[in-house]
Amino acid sequence: MDKGVNHRQAAGAPLPQRRKKRGVRLAVAYALRGLIGLLALMLAVLLVCGILYVKEYLDSPADTTETLDTGKDTTNEEAESTSQPQSPTDVYTVVLDAGHGGVQSGCVFDGVLEKDITLAVTLLAAEKLRAEGVTVILTREDDTDVSLNRRCQIANDAAADLFVSVHCNSYEDSSVSGLEGYYHNGTKGKRLAEYILAAANALGVKTRHVKDENYQVIRDTTMPAALMEIGFLSNPAERALLRSEDYQNTVAQAVADGVMTMRAAG
Repeated sequence: MDKGVNHRQAAGAPLPQRRKKRGVRLAVAYALRGLIGLLALMLAVLLVCGILYVKEYLDSPADTTETLDTGKDTTNEEAESTSQPQSPTDVYTVVLDAGHGGVQSGCVFDGVLEKDITLAVTLLAAEKLRAEGVTVILTREDDTDVSLNRRCQIANDAAADLFVSVHCNSYEDSSVSGLEGYYHNGTKGKRLAEYILAAANALGVKTRHVKDENYQVIRDTTMPAALMEIGFLSNPAERALLRSEDYQNTVAQAVADGVMTMRAAG
């Protein structure tokens, strides 16, 4: 009885071993198929991404050109714009400040108000400078009261190249006369005042000195600044001159000439 059992067991021994080997081969085959499928999927994804990349980055310049096409051949224009450097815009900005205004009359003699004389001369100087290609900004263009802080702010916000404030003078001695200038620290403000005085001299206007003073409009402005006292209203003869259009035009020309000299000197 025991021999029969042992014989059947011995005869059937190879079957489990063959099944095991076959199972391993099937597992390996499925694994290879899965790996091949995964690789195929990855290749497909890469192919799609490549097509999208080419479409987006290589085709877009042609699309842009087509959209911006105006029907004109701009090939030469593009070549010139890329091969030749563009020169910077030569903009020169000057702020002209007519002293006083509104309720601030300034000095007054024999019914002549400083605010009226300064505005008239400033407007004339602005015309002359604009004719020379200068960008002119006015702190006031009419009989308006503008604070000293606001005058400085206008000039600083504009990042102006120069600032010139126009005033009339007065003194207890009525014989004193002449055009004089003021600056506050800095050699450039002094040079500006000197250039205006020199221009006035050349036009036959009597001049005095250039002085360093702590006036707000030339102290709190960030560019070279000068305050010009264009004559003494307390002097009867000079007051009469300051009321005349010819003299106002001469003084305005002196301001413009001095500014242009300063511009040329750099």
